[in-house]
Amino acid sequence: MANADVTLVVEKSEEKAAERHRYSNIEATMENPIMNDEDESSRIQKWKKIFVASCLIAVLLDPLFLYVPMMKNDIKCLLSDRNLKIAALLLRSLTDLFYILDIIFQIYTSDKYSHLMRVYDTRRYRSRIRFWRKYGVPTIAKIILGSYNVLIDILAILPLPQVAILIFFSEMSDLKSLTAIRMVTMNLFVLLQYVPRALRIYLSCKEFKRTPEKDIGETAKWVKGVLNFLMYILSSHVLGAICYFFAIQRMATCWHNSCRKANGCNTSTFGCHYHHTDRNITFLNDLCPISSVNTSLFDFGIYITVLQSGITGSTNYFQKFSNCFWWGLRNLSSLGSNLEPSVDGWENLFAAFISIIGLLLFLYLIGNLQTYMQLDTQRIEAHRHKMKVERKMKERDKETELWLSANGIPKRLHKDMKLKIMEKVQQELEE
Repeated sequence: MANADVTLVVEKSEEKAAERHRYSNIEATMENPIMNDEDESSRIQKWKKIFVASCLIAVLLDPLFLYVPMMKNDIKCLLSDRNLKIAALLLRSLTDLFYILDIIFQIYTSDKYSHLMRVYDTRRYRSRIRFWRKYGVPTIAKIILGSYNVLIDILAILPLPQVAILIFFSEMSDLKSLTAIRMVTMNLFVLLQYVPRALRIYLSCKEFKRTPEKDIGETAKWVKGVLNFLMYILSSHVLGAICYFFAIQRMATCWHNSCRKANGCNTSTFGCHYHHTDRNITFLNDLCPISSVNTSLFDFGIYITVLQSGITGSTNYFQKFSNCFWWGLRNLSSLGSNLEPSVDGWENLFAAFISIIGLLLFLYLIGNLQTYMQLDTQRIEAHRHKMKVERKMKERDKETELWLSANGIPKRLHKDMKLKIMEKVQQELEE
């Protein structure tokens, strides 16, 4: 009987100890919500940095689609670079994955989703499928429609370049398909992909500016500076790739116009997979010359340098990318002032677009430099004021100690009185 009583007492004491341990854990969690918030904020900031890096890489890789079209000027035909097409598709799929992860992350970290999970935890629903169908799906739909970041991410993963290159360009071997509507549609599909992606980078940069530096970390300043520089570099890279893409279209347009004027010219045999032994291409060399510029025959405008370089038919990717990047950087830096477009309306719009983008990037860079200079000035002034206050406090500390001793104040009261006096002095100095 005694053993049974002892066992019962031990079991009760163990239960009480376990209960105390459980309550202590709960109290610790309740007492330290700030620590939980800090961990959550740290995770969010880490993901934002990763996502911004993925956005920059995505914009860097997207122009690969524009280099897929190739042109062999010696036999006057169009083809696609198969290796580059496969690489572009795989890399695009990889970068799209980060946008999908960001959509999931933003839904998961939203207040509405947290409230939904609390409701699900407090009310124990028998059917999980019924709960998600009745409450989960509408809540997630509201989160998506109420967040412009999520909507931009969805627009960014639309397969616009894949459709433009794999569908529209594959039909360009038949020059009859080179209608104005088809070419404008193809170009819009290519260019519109950059709008949500560039906008997402811009919004992410603005979030970095609004975020306190203690949350971003010590690297905040140089990260912002690198982002500003990379925007300029990426713009040059994208504009160079667009120029390459438009140059091939310009030459194909010249072939089409010349073929309509010539007798017996078959517009459906301009794909390089056709046999070209029986084709007469002499008249194309005469009517579409690039070795000697003759604007009376056909004006290639701003694309003549790309066509003359021979990179449109080259598989030397470094040569192709570097030439086009230099073209974009040179014209962006000069705000397009050295461009001499033809009378073609779309070409003039492209030249004007280069000038506007160059001007906006320049103003954006100047604005950021001005902001950084103001922040540095404020920080220097704050540090100078802090040093001045500390120096005054040391002087007043000695004066207070002498005053207390001179007026016969008991030593046991010195510490408390000195503390109160110095608090008043500090308030006066900071004001």
